[in-house]
Amino acid sequence: MKRSFGIVSVVVSALIFAGCQEAKSKSPDPNAATKIDGKVIQTVATGESSKEQKEVKVGDQGPDWKGLTGTDDKQHSLKDLEKEKAVVIIFTCNTCPVAQAYEDRLNKLATDYKDKGVSVVAINVNKDERNNLDAMKQRVEKKGLSYAYLTDPSQDSARQYGATCTPHVFLLDGHRKIVYTGAIDDNMDESNVKQHSLQDAVDAVLAGKEPSVAVTKQFGCGIRYE
Repeated sequence: MKRSFGIVSVVVSALIFAGCQEAKSKSPDPNAATKIDGKVIQTVATGESSKEQKEVKVGDQGPDWKGLTGTDDKQHSLKDLEKEKAVVIIFTCNTCPVAQAYEDRLNKLATDYKDKGVSVVAINVNKDERNNLDAMKQRVEKKGLSYAYLTDPSQDSARQYGATCTPHVFLLDGHRKIVYTGAIDDNMDESNVKQHSLQDAVDAVLAGKEPSVAVTKQFGCGIRYE
């Protein structure tokens, strides 16, 4: 029995390694998340670098960010969006399978709510070659992403928000206060989604209400801070 359990553990570890490896290192990321047998294995990044991160919460003013280069080669800032009724900020990356699984859903959200005064902004703070600006441009072209996709090699924006994994969402209202944080929805497999947490929160903001659910558990590949 012990031997069988050991074999299963080795197999699961190998699957996590293959599915959600953060490219800075060739060793498995202990904070990785992937889908095995229909289930999402999730953890949140912690470690020494977490001591440098701020812990923002619902009700806090959303930390400002500026001078972030987008895949359009333009400089972007939160202030650029001051006329928007809401801003969705997602810390994400090119390579995490969980983040990849949500690209189409985020694209639809950005398209459906663009004319309603909602901006969707994705920020990539990973610093490896597979997540640099050139690679991001290739990802945007391949997937036809319509939302802003920005790079922040300083990782300051993610630290200011306390982002722990990709994807990790923060919704800001018209006053740029955080009104929702956590996951996009409750399942990496879109066909099994039961709670559209982010979309429900956006709808609440547009209706002048507070989201009925303001915090959910984010899941994905741990951000590797340097």
